[in-house]
Amino acid sequence: MTLQEELQLSKLPAPGVQLMLQLMLTREAIVRVQERLFETHGLTIQQFNVLRIVRGGPTKGHPIYEIERRMIYRFANVTRLVDRLELQGLLKRVADPKDRRVSRVVITPKGRRLMERLDEPVQALAARLTSCCDEAECLSLANHLERLREHCALQEGAQDELVGASS
Repeated sequence: MTLQEELQLSKLPAPGVQLMLQLMLTREAIVRVQERLFETHGLTIQQFNVLRIVRGGPTKGHPIYEIERRMIYRFANVTRLVDRLELQGLLKRVADPKDRRVSRVVITPKGRRLMERLDEPVQALAARLTSCCDEAECLSLANHLERLREHCALQEGAQDELVGASS
């Protein structure tokens, strides 16, 4: 379905607006499919993200602020996510021997086993969702999106100027 059909637009907006809309719609489409996969394993997409970060981190664990910094979906309450994952026995907090005010989050053997069970389905899902592109196209698109994301980060300060100009 075209952008114009999906959003029932009478005319297409400027190319930059089209790109932003396509990115938002694509993100939502991917998230819907991922959510179904993770729900079958008793997880939300945000919980999976926390487990992914902690599993890939140092064996001594990450403090919560470091998990927050590495999150893909940064709107999530990481402390609450860690609490829920801890109740499920997938993560645990351990005291930082160098700073008693800080606790580190580590993955438990149960959490590691769950993530290992998810490795193949996550890879298969990614392959299925991107099967419309060959490997070179996937890498090219990934590189273009990285460039766009880096440029967007540079523009964050400029958005105050844009908001002020539109008021």
